[in-house]
Amino acid sequence: MRISKKMNGGRKGTVRCGQGLISNSADRRVAAAAANGTGQCSIVSPGGISYIPRAMEDAVVISDGSERYCIGVRIGDNDHGILPGELILYTPSSYIHLKNNGEIRIVGDVYINGTKLEVT
Repeated sequence: MRISKKMNGGRKGTVRCGQGLISNSADRRVAAAAANGTGQCSIVSPGGISYIPRAMEDAVVISDGSERYCIGVRIGDNDHGILPGELILYTPSSYIHLKNNGEIRIVGDVYINGTKLEVT
């Protein structure tokens, strides 16, 4: 189903897409300043993935006229060196990189069932 139909409950209408700057994030919603003003946005992500964008990130915001949705943040120049088909999950202090060649690179402290993995 097209996202515009889902957002509009099947009604005909206009869905607008724009860029916004995240100014605040809390309670599974973000405040984003966009060309048509600043407002609260619900966060939308793929199933099985939850995230809250950090303040000052460039967001992609869509609106159906009554509700705004943050559907992601712009990668920009910092693509972390990924290639097409690869996936990286990252924070400022850690990342997991699934590479096309089968490698899984993990940077940061790793805990398995609450126990820190010590690598020697």
